[in-house]
Amino acid sequence: MAIRNFEYEDLEEVAKIADESLQENYSIDFLLYLWQINPEGFMVAERDGKVVGFIVSIKEGKEKLRILMLAVDKKFRRKGIGKSLLRELLIKYPETRKVVLEVRSDNKEAINFYKKQKFKIKGKIEDFYTDGSTAYLMERVLF
Repeated sequence: MAIRNFEYEDLEEVAKIADESLQENYSIDFLLYLWQINPEGFMVAERDGKVVGFIVSIKEGKEKLRILMLAVDKKFRRKGIGKSLLRELLIKYPETRKVVLEVRSDNKEAINFYKKQKFKIKGKIEDFYTDGSTAYLMERVLF
């Protein structure tokens, strides 16, 4: 498996993984916008020439990183791909002291994954998602 920066040619596979894995509906235009605002923070995991996962992040100041999306193809979950994407992201931004993200409060699988990666629930955001669902704000302090 290789982790590399997102390229335009990955768009269709990333959109498919997002559509199948995330409850929000993200348009192709929105994914392209995220790539444009921080191309270094948009990475994919590739296995045998196929994109099997991706992570999207933005910098918030010099030392804070926000993960906007992290998704792995359902057929490739529990193989360390999400963990590898997160690790590579942190290597790319060594000055990062704090990583934050929002996760659906009913997404137990994702919450457990992030807890294993040393994230802690720091708060609750009511009506965060378009369907009115609540999100947990999670945070990991690196040093």
